Amino acid sequence: MNSSREDYIIAIYRLTKQAGFVNSVTIAKTLGVSRASVSEMVKKLCEDNLINFEQNKISLTESGMVKARNIISCHRLWEYFLTEILGMSYDEAHEQADLLEHVTGENLKDALNEYLNFPELSPRGNVIWDNVENVDLENKSENNP
Repeated sequence: MNSSREDYIIAIYRLTKQAGFVNSVTIAKTLGVSRASVSEMVKKLCEDNLINFEQNKISLTESGMVKARNIISCHRLWEYFLTEILGMSYDEAHEQADLLEHVTGENLKDALNEYLNFPELSPRGNVIWDNVENVDLENKSENNP
């Protein structure tokens, strides 16, 4: 899955947490893209069974929710590594984690998690892992996935 699709999934996840559902206008404003771009991506994500789209209300499917939580967990794991092991500032680590979350495969993610001794919380105190299918990954800061 490409980073653009993942960005949409994360945006839908966050916006849905706030309002229960989201529409294409809100997604366009959040991501800074055109409504036409959102319409095109919504179609693709529906075809991939990652979102539901009914009466202009967009929500994640169960598999979309799992995907969103996996991306967020990966992001937080990278933030932990970059701040705690490499000593980067949080802002720099957050920026780098935004890039790394999109290119990290399952094997690397598992190896990194094991190397870090399975950390529970990100540098901002957000849950990194648990049962990704069931955990509600609450944000404790505005700009932290």
